[in-house]
Amino acid sequence: MFYHPSQQKIRNSKPIIFIHGTGMDHTVWTLPVRHFLRKKRDVLAIDLPGHGKNTDKPLSSISKLSDYIYRFLDANLVSEFCIVGHSMGSLIALEMASSQPERVNAISLIGTAFPMQVNDALLESAKNNSQIAIDILTFMGYSYSSRLGGNKVPGMWMTESTKRLMQRSKKGVIYKDLKACSTFSNGLDKAQKVTAKVQLILGTNDFLTPKIKAHDLIKNFENPNVEEIKGSGHSLMMEEPNKVLDYLKDLFEKY
Repeated sequence: MFYHPSQQKIRNSKPIIFIHGTGMDHTVWTLPVRHFLRKKRDVLAIDLPGHGKNTDKPLSSISKLSDYIYRFLDANLVSEFCIVGHSMGSLIALEMASSQPERVNAISLIGTAFPMQVNDALLESAKNNSQIAIDILTFMGYSYSSRLGGNKVPGMWMTESTKRLMQRSKKGVIYKDLKACSTFSNGLDKAQKVTAKVQLILGTNDFLTPKIKAHDLIKNFENPNVEEIKGSGHSLMMEEPNKVLDYLKDLFEKY
């Protein structure tokens, strides 16, 4: 299932593709999707297999998820595009940009790291969508202030909305997402193959993918733009949506 809010044909356009993270769906991209549509930019916000409204079976590797998206793009004759990926979605973006670099103009990697290894105990608890796994991911996915209700965005119940998204996930989805992140390999070699313009948006209080875990990745990209959002945790689009959007606007004004 691919959610394209404009309901227009994407054939032969150069859309911005938004790829969500573990247990999430296309709704985490509401603000940037609306902005770029207002600017007449084609947008593709994806529900990965098993997520949101996508009824296809979930996939357990980053390469398979990349291939899944490429099959859709090929079927719709989309030859060039940009990608925004969060967490697991950032690894998919990296895989796509390294496997077919001539097709990708720019990528924004939000809350990213390599390696993105997952604790064995968390993987085990995620096999049956255990509430323990959901609670850990939700708790670790936000900064201290956001957990305590320090929300700058009126009307957005961040931690609870994230928890509800994960609770609605089909059985095995969270486990396969985490497994895909944990087993993703050769990320540094793949970074060297990327010819697209690269932007990284990192939170200084990210407990799931601390910014120090992105240092080697940064070194292997060619002249990346590295943006840090002070005080933000892993869920940057929810904690600091306006700052994330500003960085995306800066990137996609040129690509």
